[in-house]
Amino acid sequence: MDNTAMFGTLEAAAQMLLAPPNLVTSEQRQQAQNVFLEFRSTKNPYQLCREILEKSSSDYVLFEAAGLLKSALIREWTLLSESDISSLREYLLNYLLRKDTPPFLREKLLQTIAIIIKRGSIDDGGRERKALLGELEKIILSSTINQQRLACSLILAIMQEYAITVKSADVGLIWEVHFRLKKSFEALDLKRIFRFTVGVLEQIIRSGHRPEGEQALLTKQLLTIVETVLCWSHVSPLLSKRLIGAFEAIYESDTVPALRLSMNWRDTIMQPELIALFFEIHMYVRSNPELAGPSLTCLVQLASLSGVVVSASNLKQQYLENYVASFLNMMAYIQPVEKEMLGISDIYRRLIQFFSPPMIAATPPAFLQNLTTLTCHCIRGSVLEEVSNEDTVWRESLNKFLHTWSSVVHDSDGFSNETLLNPCIEIFNTYLQCRLAPPDGTRSAENLEEDIKGELEEDERKLHSNALLTIGAIARKAPAHCSHVLFTLLQDRSKRLESQLQLMHMGKLPVSGGEQLVNLFEDLHWILMITGHFLAVDCTEGETVMIPPEIVQFSIMENANIEASLRYLVGESTSTENVDPVLKLVGEILRISAWECAALEAGLGSVFSPELSATISWLLKIWANSYLMPNYFVYSEVSS
Repeated sequence: MDNTAMFGTLEAAAQMLLAPPNLVTSEQRQQAQNVFLEFRSTKNPYQLCREILEKSSSDYVLFEAAGLLKSALIREWTLLSESDISSLREYLLNYLLRKDTPPFLREKLLQTIAIIIKRGSIDDGGRERKALLGELEKIILSSTINQQRLACSLILAIMQEYAITVKSADVGLIWEVHFRLKKSFEALDLKRIFRFTVGVLEQIIRSGHRPEGEQALLTKQLLTIVETVLCWSHVSPLLSKRLIGAFEAIYESDTVPALRLSMNWRDTIMQPELIALFFEIHMYVRSNPELAGPSLTCLVQLASLSGVVVSASNLKQQYLENYVASFLNMMAYIQPVEKEMLGISDIYRRLIQFFSPPMIAATPPAFLQNLTTLTCHCIRGSVLEEVSNEDTVWRESLNKFLHTWSSVVHDSDGFSNETLLNPCIEIFNTYLQCRLAPPDGTRSAENLEEDIKGELEEDERKLHSNALLTIGAIARKAPAHCSHVLFTLLQDRSKRLESQLQLMHMGKLPVSGGEQLVNLFEDLHWILMITGHFLAVDCTEGETVMIPPEIVQFSIMENANIEASLRYLVGESTSTENVDPVLKLVGEILRISAWECAALEAGLGSVFSPELSATISWLLKIWANSYLMPNYFVYSEVSS
């Protein structure tokens, strides 16, 4: 069958497949399917496919022709001459440059060109790839914006083929050859693509024009290229394809790998101007959500620089200083919006993760102050977000900030206690205030209603366990302040509870207690949860609960009188002078527990909150297991 006849047959078969069921019989549809099944096995189909690309108006036929080009090229590569392959590559690129093609066709043809470049580099050592990148650079610098975008798309398609992921096309090469080509591409062209693309982005932001319309789409593609380079996975060639897929699944579900660069990147990545430029780029695009995402990813990746490129400690310190200076300069000019908080929290988390505590401690004071301010901002936002249940941006951002604080307070080498004192107090106070009702706190009635609705779905202690563990660790950096605040609040709520129960018992207050009693129980619930995590290192069910060293030292420093402490604990004294701070807290908890027992005896058991009862039991268990029955193999030092 000649090409003209085949073309007509394909067009008719496509009409049959796409026609409504009432106009085509099942036999006709089956015949049409057979036509395309036979078409897909056509040998040497390159001229036929060219004619179809030029003449056909059927999207289905165009898609099948593009698919056949790709599969035939892979299947018949060894049978084609170098000139035939070069001619096909030039035709496909010119076709895309002069035709306004639908996205599905454009992506398939771009992948075909990328496969030609990759397969060809086995024999030519990357010569054709180098020449094509030169052509694409000229197009991006001097052509229409549509052709510039096409050139960017082709660069991305080439990078995808060399990236060696489970998403790369199977082009009939053994695994070892894939890795050899990948390493060659990394050594010869990856840095070139990065430097060129960053240079184009610099020209765009220097132009002063806002990223809108087609210009915004081009900017996004350029940012995606840079993002792909910075997220490039440098995987060992010793791993199997199955293990590569497993690593990719981990990265996709959590985070991309750290930025690990070879020595030949040092002249590029260590330039202070480069880091400053990336922050300028973000300030330029941050008003556009489509551009802000990849821009922030680039900043996050730059915060994780590691490997031989910064193997010398002085280079790593220098890089951190440059990065933090540019970061603080940006933060001085912007007020982060909700969607930016995830990226900014990730920046802090990565810096703490990849740079040593002494290096972090040497940063300007504004670095820690910004971390404190943003954390408090996220605490307020996350509490409000719990009411709406529409999104989790604030909660995810807060988790990352608290993850950062957990590293800071547990490995504070370089930070003095005085340096961390005020930030820890500010975070502790903010978290506590957001969980309490007015006038001591800012919790709204909507928060309480949402809590009541969700009580049966998930235990709040488990739901907020990670945040509470970190807040407890933060509080232990300021034990005097935090224990005083918690004791004062517990004492106040204990007296209120006593008053409420007495009024109900005398019939001067409805047995339900109303909103005031509900707020009181919720306050006590949160105060006790925070107190438990303040007094213990780990409050996880089934884990060995340990007395934090900071609390032991704090109790010893207080020079508490044991007799006065015990008299206060059992209720024989109301004076708190010389009382151990831990026992002061426990004494108030026991008083609240006693009022619960009194309520049960007075027939007011239905009034008391089951949630609060469970929290009291949980906290007394922690105290009894760790403070009253210490394991002397675990604790080397116990308060007298």
